[in-house]
Amino acid sequence: MSAEHPTPPADLPAYVTDPIERQRPDALESIRDYVDELLAYHRALEAQDLEGDDLAGDDEEVVDVEEDGDGAIVVKRVPCGKDCDGCPHGPYKYAVKREGDSLNWEYLGKADGEA
Repeated sequence: MSAEHPTPPADLPAYVTDPIERQRPDALESIRDYVDELLAYHRALEAQDLEGDDLAGDDEEVVDVEEDGDGAIVVKRVPCGKDCDGCPHGPYKYAVKREGDSLNWEYLGKADGEA
């Protein structure tokens, strides 16, 4: 039985696969172990609940948080950054997703029912 060289996944670029293919078996085992640990780390981060402290900055007020698949929909009031008597403004709606150690915020507009 002769071994056939595996075909790299089509979604991986050559700058990732080419150096891996040049490694010796003991290095490949180390790479596999590292990738397993890195994958477990990223999955653990994604599984963490979004905490209130993570969702509000200084002078911001979280009004509502709804879990949404791989993230949350956050409704909050925010300061405008100007010296204004009407702060905080809103509420505004944001889609929030955890990406590694940080949060990715996408502005969705004024919260329903707000003018």
